[in-house]
Amino acid sequence: LAGGFDRRITMWSSIRLSGAFRKARGSQRKFSTNLETIGAAFRDARADPTKPLSMELVPEMMKMTLDDAYDAQRLAYPTPGHLSGAKCGATNSKGMKAFGITEPFRGLIPDGCIVQATADPDAVLDIPQSQLGGSALRGGEAEWCFRLLSEEKAKGAWEEIARAKSEVSEDAVLAIVDNVFPAVEVCGSRMVGFVETGVQLTTPMKIADGAGNGLVVLGDNRQPEGSPSLSQKIETLATRAVISKVDGDVKTEGSGLEVLSHPLKSLTWLANHFILRKEVETFLQLQGKHVMTGTCTGLDGFKVGQTFEATFEGYPGGIKIRVV
Repeated sequence: LAGGFDRRITMWSSIRLSGAFRKARGSQRKFSTNLETIGAAFRDARADPTKPLSMELVPEMMKMTLDDAYDAQRLAYPTPGHLSGAKCGATNSKGMKAFGITEPFRGLIPDGCIVQATADPDAVLDIPQSQLGGSALRGGEAEWCFRLLSEEKAKGAWEEIARAKSEVSEDAVLAIVDNVFPAVEVCGSRMVGFVETGVQLTTPMKIADGAGNGLVVLGDNRQPEGSPSLSQKIETLATRAVISKVDGDVKTEGSGLEVLSHPLKSLTWLANHFILRKEVETFLQLQGKHVMTGTCTGLDGFKVGQTFEATFEGYPGGIKIRVV
């Protein structure tokens, strides 16, 4: 299957991690006290909106490299019980250019930061601002989300990834996929207070901040027309039209082509990102959990009280949300 769409979609087939991420990094890497403090601060700010980030952290945050940002993420959520999933960002050239990077980035999604869309596809899910993990609302993104198989259901496939010393194939990653479905990411920032005082946020700061994640809304209760098999769903992910709307007005039209040319490539990039950083244990924490693959439509801003809607070709209705 993977080879089938590889022959048709090649734009991103050769994407690889940069040399910086290929450097050998011991699994027992020692973290600086500053990174531990920064990771804990982001975790606390997300868990309790009454604990905003301290301005005293800014000097150390400004020094962070991208490598440091990933370490801060991992320090904030070090065990499987702390996570409900992960996300990929900047999965097209426009996004990478905006962040000043040459490949996508990743984020870890904490436990409790994923909810399900309304059972009625025409109903609107009201989301309290307090549920955005202490972040200020920035907008919404229409995405394809993978749910991964548990270790019990794909023990051999997970063991193959755990043993990997170099990049794994899309077929190896496909073997750990349980399902794929529409989803919406509500994006936010916990550093608005910094910006209001004139702080110029760096890319590592933004990525350390949960990679911009506020909340994920799953559309796994949306049934596609024709009841396609998993392989049939994946075969058409790149070409299904995806539309985002705000208060009924169309804002952006896109598709999975915007996600490294195919969302499965994004999931494969994530697996290889962890493998080549010698952090495969973090990827293994995603067994039975969810991976957001990147926006099909870009980030569309909407305000508190407005309705953001994402529609996916072949899936009746859509996912409608409103932050209140």
